[in-house]
Amino acid sequence: MIQVVGAGLAGSLLALELSAQGCSVELIGPDGGDTATGLSYGLLPPTAAGAWRRLERRHGRLGLRRRWLQLRPRGLPLQAWQVDPQRFGPLVAAALQRAGVHRTQQTLTGPKDLQALQRQGPVVLCCGASCRTLAPQLEPRMRCSWAGVLELRDPAHVPRRCRWGGVALLPERFSRLELERRSPALSQEAWIVDAGLVPTEAGVIAGQISLIRPQLEAGDAPDPAVMEDHLRQELARRWPQLVGAAGRYRQAPVSFCSDGIPLNEAVQPGLWVLAGFSGAFGQVPDAARQLAAQIAATES
Repeated sequence: MIQVVGAGLAGSLLALELSAQGCSVELIGPDGGDTATGLSYGLLPPTAAGAWRRLERRHGRLGLRRRWLQLRPRGLPLQAWQVDPQRFGPLVAAALQRAGVHRTQQTLTGPKDLQALQRQGPVVLCCGASCRTLAPQLEPRMRCSWAGVLELRDPAHVPRRCRWGGVALLPERFSRLELERRSPALSQEAWIVDAGLVPTEAGVIAGQISLIRPQLEAGDAPDPAVMEDHLRQELARRWPQLVGAAGRYRQAPVSFCSDGIPLNEAVQPGLWVLAGFSGAFGQVPDAARQLAAQIAATES
């Protein structure tokens, strides 16, 4: 049985791909809580929609839908795709159950837990920032940051074109990607805000704040009140009507690779890793399919 650690986007899609390859799979990780998957906009580059349509043909609905996207305040909306991050969780859980993937509600806390798991069979680490906690020997280009968003559920403060089912409003460039590239040279922590407004089925995800520290690990959680204040100030500069908008701030540690190339490989015999994505909803489906084929060929 292949043991996949991490029940978020990467772990769930890898488990589905391994099951399609005929492997017996156990997906290990707790449900619920703030995760990188739930903090994502879920927007896809045009080239990624085909991989999601293939997944939905095989496994049923996973939340893929068309979404209008606007990058400039007066620019014309462009047609794009989104996997709704609020719908994805329950839909993929049902798909995993149909595929016969076993679920274990277990949290691993360090290398000893991973070693105990390896004695039971092959392991794939798909648990984002926790991968380094379990396997400190991972390549140093994989690092961790803290990501936070504001969930708005009252449409009164949101621009009309962005309300439920409306247009996703994004910056032309994401500063987070540049900060990730600079992360190996940081001597002190740094944060940036990418001010976007993206509708989901449950409301609107407002902004993304990213905090990166000089060390490889994410470290202790930053003060959520301070992070929310930074995020709200940057959002208000672009959309003054958001001042005072009711919302819930959420944050979680996430993994990324400073060179933009995620880890999708064997660490040692019987241990693989799938982590470090900078655009996970666009990158994970193909990466999971490739790694599943490699694992199935190795373990057959």
